[in-house]
Amino acid sequence: MATAQLTRRITTSLLNNSLHRPAACCQIKRYLKIGDTLPDIKLYEDNPDNGISVRDIYKGKKGVLFSVVGAFTPGCTHAHIPEYLESADKFKEEGYDLIGCVSVNDPFVMAAWGQDLKAEGKIRMLADTKGEFTKAMGMELDCSKLLGNIRSRRYSLVIEDSKVHTINEDPQHSGLVCLLCIRNLKTKAQVMS
Repeated sequence: MATAQLTRRITTSLLNNSLHRPAACCQIKRYLKIGDTLPDIKLYEDNPDNGISVRDIYKGKKGVLFSVVGAFTPGCTHAHIPEYLESADKFKEEGYDLIGCVSVNDPFVMAAWGQDLKAEGKIRMLADTKGEFTKAMGMELDCSKLLGNIRSRRYSLVIEDSKVHTINEDPQHSGLVCLLCIRNLKTKAQVMS
């Protein structure tokens, strides 16, 4: 077996086994609630000089913001981001102006991941470099043993004019909650058919 395949297999196994056990995670009280305005915290896109307040990103817009544990992690790369990419046009048809993906990573890694997945023009890849937005959400996930630091739990938000309308959390750490916005969109389309 090639080294790359073996590494990928081991990493996938570690992520699947470690992130799904509540003992591996530290949950802190969620601070942002439905109806709250997004905090004035900078996220970074493409490079460290391109910081923009998450509040400003969604000002006057309807959008989705979902969080992943990390760029290039197997589940996020092979399941979560592709589902959003496949549904991007449907979101636009439903009146959504943007889809954002946030992760506790640096902006260079997020930009490279977006390029690798061909997400440009469909998903804004946003870096929460110091985990400040993640802390404001109360969504810290202790991945220090596996990924070296505190990361973000998986969640998704529906946002209108910088106000939170829906929060989908992942209490089981299954990785599926960040896809709830897509599932809800597909269910709505089936009901309308």
